[in-house]
Amino acid sequence: MRKYVITGGAGFIGSSLAKRLTERGGEVFVLDDLSTGFERNIPRDAIFHKIDISNAAEVLGARLPDKIDAVYHLAAQSSGEASFADPARDIDVNYKATFNMLKLAESKKCKRFIFSSSMSVYGESSADNYRMNEDRRCSPVSYYGCNKLASESLIQIFTKTTMIKPTILRLFSVYGPGQNMLNRKQGIVSIYLSYLLENEPILVKGSLDRFRDLIYIEDVLDVFVSCEDDKRYYGEVLNLGTGVKTTILTLLHTILKLYGKEDFHNWVKVEGSTPGDIMGCVADIVKLKRLVNWSPKYGLEHGIKEMQAWLQQTAKVWLNNGKVSDTTS
Repeated sequence: MRKYVITGGAGFIGSSLAKRLTERGGEVFVLDDLSTGFERNIPRDAIFHKIDISNAAEVLGARLPDKIDAVYHLAAQSSGEASFADPARDIDVNYKATFNMLKLAESKKCKRFIFSSSMSVYGESSADNYRMNEDRRCSPVSYYGCNKLASESLIQIFTKTTMIKPTILRLFSVYGPGQNMLNRKQGIVSIYLSYLLENEPILVKGSLDRFRDLIYIEDVLDVFVSCEDDKRYYGEVLNLGTGVKTTILTLLHTILKLYGKEDFHNWVKVEGSTPGDIMGCVADIVKLKRLVNWSPKYGLEHGIKEMQAWLQQTAKVWLNNGKVSDTTS
């Protein structure tokens, strides 16, 4: 039985990955401090350790097997906006934690280290040069992006003198069922849907001309799972997006149409801005396509429909501030 460590395994992407790996027969150890995730997200077959991975003593003291087959390092403070509120904490969670997990992987004779990086490492784009490829000069505009980029360099340096084979995946805007609907500082699709969940107009901070590359969770999981044993991924830094430019205006129209909200100006309120926000960027996925012949399977309308159906099933939980009780189950 293969043994995996997933950091952030109580969160959106991490818990979905844990489910995939347990369903494949793996033994999964989840490390999470539950600062943004929920213990109920963790699959029953996974083994949960509530620890702060920025604390080296807690990481090395966790009761884990002597040998781990792969570490999936997904835990992060994943909001550019929140990184400005507490830069020191962002360094701890997004940089120091990466070093601690590398040390853990080395001590557990781990061969694979798969790191969830971010489009935020690229920084701002221009109107005629918004498609990011992996060779583009990185110039992050948030502490979050800065610490993700620093973690990438740390991984590349650390693994040169170990048996660890790393893969760095630069995720673009991931969305789908399982997102934290209480967190309005991260996840543009879930943020907008959270307003409709409470039957409120959607608050948009910034221009409707901004744009994102929105990738559905199942496409992301396909790459995470397939890259473990595929040597073509070893040592690579890869964009993980769709390559499709979606403006905020298009996203809003798609959401409102599916929810039957025809009066755009009644359901959308535009004001203010977000610290460290960018106009937009889109993934150049040529490298990933050439490497393993991968292409995304799911379009935006499909993904929003899936989220809508999931929210109909879980609405009472979110309206109860995320708490499950006899009246909200």
